[in-house]
Amino acid sequence: MSVRLYTEKKKKRVVSLPPSSGMHHGSLLLEAILAIAIFAVFLGGIGLSLVLGERSTTAGGDRTRAAFLAEQQLEAVRQMRTVSFASVTTGDHGLKLNASGWSWSGTLVNNNGYTSWVTVTSKGTDWLEVESNVTWNFGNTRSGSVLLTTQLTDWQKIATVGNWASMTKIAESTISGSPDFHSIAISGMFAYVTSTQAPGDTGLYIFNVSNPASPVRVASSFDLGASAYGITAVDNRLYIATNDTTKEVQVYDITDPTNLTTGNLINSFDLAGDGKARSIAIYGSHVFVGALDDAINDQLTAVQMSETNPMTLLSSLNVSGSVLGLALQNGYAYLANSYNVGEFHVVDIFDPENMVFAPGVGIDMPDTQDGNVMAISGTSALIGRLQGSTISELTLYDIGLSPVPSPPPGPWTLETDGDIRTIATIYGNKYAFIGGSMTSNQIRVLDLIQFAQGAGPVVKNYDTESTIHGLVYDWQTDRMFAISSSSLYVFAPG
Repeated sequence: MSVRLYTEKKKKRVVSLPPSSGMHHGSLLLEAILAIAIFAVFLGGIGLSLVLGERSTTAGGDRTRAAFLAEQQLEAVRQMRTVSFASVTTGDHGLKLNASGWSWSGTLVNNNGYTSWVTVTSKGTDWLEVESNVTWNFGNTRSGSVLLTTQLTDWQKIATVGNWASMTKIAESTISGSPDFHSIAISGMFAYVTSTQAPGDTGLYIFNVSNPASPVRVASSFDLGASAYGITAVDNRLYIATNDTTKEVQVYDITDPTNLTTGNLINSFDLAGDGKARSIAIYGSHVFVGALDDAINDQLTAVQMSETNPMTLLSSLNVSGSVLGLALQNGYAYLANSYNVGEFHVVDIFDPENMVFAPGVGIDMPDTQDGNVMAISGTSALIGRLQGSTISELTLYDIGLSPVPSPPPGPWTLETDGDIRTIATIYGNKYAFIGGSMTSNQIRVLDLIQFAQGAGPVVKNYDTESTIHGLVYDWQTDRMFAISSSSLYVFAPG
């Protein structure tokens, strides 16, 4: 048998590449170069961001240090005032700390590159304005200045309060058109009146009351651009609660009220919700704002005021009702609100970054009428409510033993046959003033001592023939100012 072996030869297959594929290696190199370039730009951006961030942090540190020095100077002058009001003389002064306390030292002080001084000017008898100035210049755009202002009075001087049981009207000024005045504040020689904005209205009216018997409107061209409600003035700063949807809280520089413009707005804050701010109170640099009820947002807000940086949220609290009245005392906020089972609330604000209800929370007052306004006088809390057929509209609670009232003693009540719209008190004195929508005697003067003894508290009635929306007492002139929808009234004691 023969065997034939077969051998199969495999043929090699040659594949021809397209002409363009010859560029493949070159394109890889180009892509690598582009990637490196992009990465370098990316790193450069990060590096620039880091440099700018470091510069911004350094600049922020400079300003924070300057603000601390400026506030320290104000505290130093306050301490000097406490020891001797006469030692706080007018002019430009530097300050130094020695074994006996703070004292003047030349006209300025240099401290680690910061130049600081205070300027003291007289605003009237026993009344001073203090400006604290700090400047610095470290080169490379690291320069700037900080200015803080406060006002001081001779707190040891005993102020004379007249006999308000024989109160008389000494002035009345009526604004033409259809304004709708809401609240009033006094600062120095000026009265500031908010209004709910209607066609032709301005939201804020300013009166020169240096002569209380003859108020004169100033800055009549100023237009707030929103309806305004609660208002307070502290240290040449005017704080207003408005219905502006983007800046419900507005702070104005009122160093020169006669020339107030929108350019004097130095800060603002946008509350949660839209345009619901109604009441406002200040303690130091902390701003407390009450708002209308909101199913989503809290009704009490604490905000940090700043002269140089945006205002910042510290905390907020849901109080289940519109906070229409707001008063502060001894680290507590006293609220008059619309919550039907708790018209009177007390909030612990010792730590504004963590506001909590005081133990006991508050009081569910008779019936469901809204708490409308709140005032504190010594150990008494006065809450005014909207009119009700089965309630007395004004109630006085004793808060001497506990911030949350726990009767007895009290409470004591007064029937007024109308809404209580406003309450004013004289610090350290027995008198209080209430105003509202009563059918007659819209302003009433109360003796709080008699009130707390269960006696009839009304010692004076005055009929303005129109609803009173705001009252404020000025201790410097011993005058009481009241507003109706379109009129400013000034009253004097007997």
